[in-house]
Amino acid sequence: MANPLTSPWLKALHGTSIIHDKQLYRRWYAIKLNLYKVPLPTIIEYNGLLKINSNIYIAKHKSKMRLKSHIDWCWYTPKTLADAIDNNIVEEYYEIMLKDMRSDPNLWKDKDLEMEIKTYYAVRVGRASLI
Repeated sequence: MANPLTSPWLKALHGTSIIHDKQLYRRWYAIKLNLYKVPLPTIIEYNGLLKINSNIYIAKHKSKMRLKSHIDWCWYTPKTLADAIDNNIVEEYYEIMLKDMRSDPNLWKDKDLEMEIKTYYAVRVGRASLI
């Protein structure tokens, strides 16, 4: 019987951190395979999410991502997300993928509450001047 502590998803990834969850490890590995230009980003397993460079959240069960300063989730592919990280255009990539038909639609019933929450997120990370 194999030792469960030596499973590949528990191994440290170049000293950045350890991913304990198998599904999150697979999501990270798919992105990592396509990163070429930049050194490997810092990754953290955070409340069932994968947190890349402290600003990109990757969902565990779906191909969805969001930025720390936003509340809407968008669809992504590992290749295109890795290209956006390499070229430092993650914000633009997020905005483009929000309009993709595979992303969740924005179905807020209370538009005032939506604006209040989005403003709170923007102020929290210092991009309130963009709202």
